[in-house]
Order: sequence, then C-alpha cells, then structure tokens
Amino acid sequence: MNFLYGLTLIFMHTIVCVDEVSPFGISPRQDLPFTELAAYDGYTAETHYVTTEDGFILGLYRIPVQKSCKASKGVIMFMHGLYLSGDDCLIPGPGKAHCYIYADNCYDVWVPNNRGNFYSRNHTTLNPDEDSAFWKFSVDELAIFDLPAVIDYVLLKTNETQLSYVAHSQGVSMLLILCSKKPEYNAKIKVGFGISPTAWMDHCRLILIKIQSLIAPGLSLTDSVLNREVFERNGLLQNSAEVLCGTTNLSYTFCSAIVFAVFGYNKFQITEDVLPVVFGHTTAGTSLRNFVRWGQIKNNGFSEYDYGSAKNLIIYGQKSPPLYDLSSVSMPWVFLGSENDYVGEVADIKKLVSKLKNANLCVLSDKTFAHLDFIYGKDIPNCLTPVILSYLESGSYTCP
Repeated sequence: MNFLYGLTLIFMHTIVCVDEVSPFGISPRQDLPFTELAAYDGYTAETHYVTTEDGFILGLYRIPVQKSCKASKGVIMFMHGLYLSGDDCLIPGPGKAHCYIYADNCYDVWVPNNRGNFYSRNHTTLNPDEDSAFWKFSVDELAIFDLPAVIDYVLLKTNETQLSYVAHSQGVSMLLILCSKKPEYNAKIKVGFGISPTAWMDHCRLILIKIQSLIAPGLSLTDSVLNREVFERNGLLQNSAEVLCGTTNLSYTFCSAIVFAVFGYNKFQITEDVLPVVFGHTTAGTSLRNFVRWGQIKNNGFSEYDYGSAKNLIIYGQKSPPLYDLSSVSMPWVFLGSENDYVGEVADIKKLVSKLKNANLCVLSDKTFAHLDFIYGKDIPNCLTPVILSYLESGSYTCP
C-alpha cells in the first residue's frame, strides 16, 4: 500500500535525523513470542488452538492459576485491540502487566488472538500468503465468529459457565456486537471491563482514524481491493520501528514521541525499559478491510458494515448502514477512560454507556493516560487492575 509505505518512509527519515542518544537499547524480552516471554518472566503459559465456524484457526494462550494459590477465583479472558495481539497483556512485565497481575491474584487467565494477527494466520483451507479470501474480514467477523469460538472453548475446558472479560479498544466493540447479534452470550459473561473502549468515535482525535474516515467511502466501493494484510508483524513498518527504536541508542524521548504523537502524549507512562518491548511486538497484523472498517465507524457511528448506498439498499433496505442494536446487551460493563485518550474519547464512551442497560464509567483522575497506556503504562497496577480486581471480588470499586 502506497499510504503505509509513505508513512514508514516519513517515520524512518524523521528518526535518522535525530542526534540525541540515551542508554536504552536491545531488551532480551522484545522479540520473544507469548509462551517464551511468559517463561522468561517466570510464568507457565499453555498454547491452545481454536477453529472457528468459518475455518480460521486461532492461537489461544493460557496462564493457569499459580501454584501458590489455594484455588481458582475464576476465569479472566483478555482481548487485545486493533492491529495488536495477546502479547499486550504481558509486555510491561511482572507486577505491571494485566495478565500477570490477574494470574498472581489466582485467576485462570486466557488470551485469544484474532484472525489474521501474528498468532492466528491459519485456516483449514485458505493460505494467508496466497488466498485473498483469507483477508475478507473486519471487526464484524471477529465478533460473530472468533469471539464465540474462544469463549465456548474456554468455558468447556475450564468447566465454567461464565468468564470475566477484560478488553482493550476493538476488543470491547467485539463483545458488544456479539451480545447484540447473539444475546445468549450475555449469560456467559460475568462482567466486561472495557479499557479505552471504542464504539462511537465522533470525538476521536487520532490522525490515523481521521485518514481512515476520509478514504473509507471510496475503498468500500472497491470490495476486492480490501482483501489483503496490513500492519503485519515483521513488516516494513514494524521492523523499521524496532530497528530504530528497539535496537539502537536513539533518544527515548524522541522514540516515545513517535508513539505519543499518534496515540496521544502521555508524559512517558510507557517507560524506557518497556518501550523497546512494545516496538518488538507491535504491530501484529489485520486486514485492510478492518482498517477501512474503523473509518466507516468514524463516519457512520457504531454501525453495521457499509457496502455503499446501492448495496446497502439491497442488504439493509436503506442507504446508510443501521446502528448496532445494543438493547440486547444485558451483561454488566465497567468502562475505564481518560481525558488524554485520543482514541477512546470520554464523550464517546459516555454515549456508549447511555445506550446500555448495565454500564458504568470510571474516568481516571490521572490525566496522563493515553490509548496505549491502558496496556503498556507504568501505572496499570495503580489505576486499572485495582478497579477490576475490586469489582470481581466485591462487586464495587473506587475510581482512582
């Protein structure tokens, strides 16, 4: 894609013009895949595979209840966001990362990966490197096929009837869509925790989303063009970022600014030792169709897929795609947001809350939190996991 290539060239040109240096460099954790990263950090991780109804084979990881625990407190599923992977819940390291904290608190932790990302590039009949049909998906398919497959698998394996769901960004919208389309899944979720959730994006300040919204109408009409991979792991964009900001002594200040300029400045919630690990694991890949899909949502609201007015008339009986009907979403939600989040804007989260039967919003008093800080920030154990653990154990929480 010319746009992605150009973005990468700008990124590389800007970085190589910087002279300032700092002591950070290669991290032994930065390129380790999920199970090896967990092992390096002192945890055991299991690998599972789940096949969806439409033939996608998803990588699913488990961090079992720690041996120091007397019993399991229940199942927590952590769902990653757009362009990312399950690695997100390990990247900050022991005592700081979501999944390690839940495991330390005696929860059975399961971590799925959506179709098309680094851990889920498999299918029963399609080859992702040869068959464009592999990439014909967006958040709708992730919600309707991937998510119920992993939920059902985990509940069967653990002999449980419910699980708690912690999700970042797109992972939140997936469960909203699933419970809207298949209301029986409400009963399978004890509670959902939406960290920096995305649904309505009316106030989104993220430059990339604004670009997506501009190109979405035109690209949506050229359907077959959308069936390809973007932001893949070990692709040009990720490799450039890793080489220049994860394996050299270039300035932490500058390399962090590359991230913060896109996702919102946060005064270095992502610390110097964690940043190279971030670059080593992101991005993880998705489809161009899903990239464009979020431009549609920016334009149309939290709505069904937009095929263009002519095809929309045939499919939906109206020129514009209808909004998702959230009246069937009855499971409880706790959303966590920040005024400094350029993606999951507080005003948009409040709109989402108003559409749900059982939802609460905690806006962090710490105004330094940006979109990626909800998964990589140093204050996760101070601002986020205490809310989640308190609610799970007592049914209430104090918003920090």
